[in-house]
Amino acid sequence: MRISVAMATFNGERFIAEQLTSLCAQTRLPDELVVCDDQSSDRTLDLVEQFARTAPFEVRIHRNERNLGFGDNFLQAANRCRGDWIAFCDQDDVWLPDKLATAERYAQMPGRNVLVVAHNADVVDASLVPSGVRYLTLRKTMICEGRKLPNLWVASGFTMLFRADLVRRIPYDDRGPDPSIPGAALAHDVWVCRLARILGDVVILPQSLVLYRRHAATTSAFLAGGNQRVKESKGLLRQLRTLAVRGADTYQRHAQAAAHQAAVFGRLARDPRFAEWGEPLRSAEADYAGLSDWLLDRSRLYGDPRLSRRIGFLRRLLAANGHIRFNGYYLRNSRKILKDLSFDLAIAVHGPR
Repeated sequence: MRISVAMATFNGERFIAEQLTSLCAQTRLPDELVVCDDQSSDRTLDLVEQFARTAPFEVRIHRNERNLGFGDNFLQAANRCRGDWIAFCDQDDVWLPDKLATAERYAQMPGRNVLVVAHNADVVDASLVPSGVRYLTLRKTMICEGRKLPNLWVASGFTMLFRADLVRRIPYDDRGPDPSIPGAALAHDVWVCRLARILGDVVILPQSLVLYRRHAATTSAFLAGGNQRVKESKGLLRQLRTLAVRGADTYQRHAQAAAHQAAVFGRLARDPRFAEWGEPLRSAEADYAGLSDWLLDRSRLYGDPRLSRRIGFLRRLLAANGHIRFNGYYLRNSRKILKDLSFDLAIAVHGPR
């Protein structure tokens, strides 16, 4: 089993040396490091080239002719890898010594078609001072058939080891839009997790194997819940109605993105190159079409000024069981499900006027 590390860089001179050093400290060294630089204007490439001269594994460096953005840059780096398995690597974290060895052990589980192994992380500040917070609240190892995870499940890229075929064999250029970032394509880690969830098994570990550095220039972030406090609004009803307006737009964008995702999986299912995956891809097409319909109804619930119509949309949401089927970016969370249900009920009764 060969493991490649795919690192996407952009103006990372401040922290990249610590990350590169942590790769050399792995108890199971990677077989190669592929670095794709996205037009850095600082000393990032100089530092990587200096590291490559003495690294205990092969280092291949590519400088993009134009700025691709972090998602496409990561996927390009992964596509250039030669290993059987790939680990995404952020430029500013620090890997703990057993990261690759632990992930490799679970990737080779007998009797399972493991496509992604994800793990936990300790959140630290720019100086690596622990915050006392872990990235996930998971307490035990989860080994699951991917489709038992929510449609929106995702593991952050820096926590993942994944089968190279997910980027090597399956085209990612038209993977669909990111509904959270106007004009952007779906993030690299979201795309890989979508495919893994559809086509195989996923292992999620409670062990912390990375120091996840949070600082002013961090690209990734904790996924914020949809029900953010509106500090400018005074009074619960006014806050609720302000959030309803925002929610209507947000859920409509997510519905459109899910419909695009359904179309992508439908095209892949009909492509003879992927005949071996035809059935799960067709199921994914139906799943994401259903998710799109559910999100569109939720958008209408949040945006319709008529009480009777909102009650009707709420009934449809409950009948589709979407709060359970589609809930959660990471894992199903009963507290989050109850919170969303309560919020939707409040919107139905006291929504926009």
